[in-house]
Amino acid sequence: MDNGTMTLILRLIHILAGVFWVGAIFLIAGFLLPTARARGREGGRFMQHLMLQRRLPIFLAIAMLLTVLSGFTLYGRLVSATHGAWAGTPPGIAYGIGGLAAILGAVVGMVVSGPAARRMAAIGQRAAAEGSPAAGQQAEIERLQGRMVLGSRLVAGFLAVAAGAMAVARYL
Repeated sequence: MDNGTMTLILRLIHILAGVFWVGAIFLIAGFLLPTARARGREGGRFMQHLMLQRRLPIFLAIAMLLTVLSGFTLYGRLVSATHGAWAGTPPGIAYGIGGLAAILGAVVGMVVSGPAARRMAAIGQRAAAEGSPAAGQQAEIERLQGRMVLGSRLVAGFLAVAAGAMAVARYL
């Protein structure tokens, strides 16, 4: 496969996966989590279904990995082709900042939001089997919801920086 075709394939993967990842995080942080919290147990059941039966975290993880790996590969190919000179240009710096922001978003998602969502889903399943959550379980669910909201907002912020940097980098 020639260099141009490989670049097109990598860009297509990077952009399509990135659009899904960023859009889904914006939707989750801005609308789904606040609505689920406002709706109480009903919202919790909705989020549990979305996360466990519809497997949203798996799709987000795949999109994140495809975005980061294809972006890293594209960046590395340009740096390699110019023996590092391109990385110091305004577009190279902007793409680098965008890539770093995306990586930070991925890390925050994996370290903050992901574990909180898994723990909350486990508590929710136990509570559903028992009929309703115990007082301690409800307090833990509320704490985890707060952690998920914070994590998703941080990820959305990092991804906004990443998408913004990627959008303008080639014009610098």
